[in-house]
Amino acid sequence: MFPRCNSFRGGIPWVGGGSAVCLKAMAAILLVVASSRLLAEGPAGLELARSLANDQLRGGAVDEMATRGEAGVALLLSWARRPPGGVDKAGLYIGLSDAFGRMRAKDAIPFLSANISIQRGVFERADIWMKSPPVIEGAMPAAAALIRIGPEASRFLVHKFQTLSPEDRLAAIFVISRIKGVPEARELLDSVIGQANLETFWAKWGLGELAGDGVLEIPQGK
Repeated sequence: MFPRCNSFRGGIPWVGGGSAVCLKAMAAILLVVASSRLLAEGPAGLELARSLANDQLRGGAVDEMATRGEAGVALLLSWARRPPGGVDKAGLYIGLSDAFGRMRAKDAIPFLSANISIQRGVFERADIWMKSPPVIEGAMPAAAALIRIGPEASRFLVHKFQTLSPEDRLAAIFVISRIKGVPEARELLDSVIGQANLETFWAKWGLGELAGDGVLEIPQGK
């Protein structure tokens, strides 16, 4: 988020040429962060957070946040780190996901990844994976936001895949499969298929052993 300043003299940024531009950029970003923090903690910010958490008011709140650019993203990220008191957390996370997706906020990828399996209230059921991809995207706001953000989100999930819970892995596979142009994605999906085939084989063997019929023959290795 912050620009990189490469010119330093005596540990102090050298104000000259590109460094002056860099310092101005940093000052502008710090002002955005400070303004967002004041809004987040004020009455207007609390009302906006409540709107994001409300199913009926969420659309208008997302529209408003989308007009705020970096200041809007900074405000949303502050709520992702510390949800304001008196606001429904589950509803807020859905609203944050919708807004991050609309704004294609790459800084929100870790938050969205951590909440990749959340579902909208009307869709909170285990059989969501029996639905079509468009229905799944509509039901899972964080997953849909990651898909909108694109390849950077896919690469993040590929690298984090082994640390995810089984439920989140399924959602990650869905997201990764919906984003084109990431070579690492095919490698991951191939490995998932191989692991699933191996687990399926041994699960079937186990059922046969438990039933006492031993119908599966185990290859004999040396």
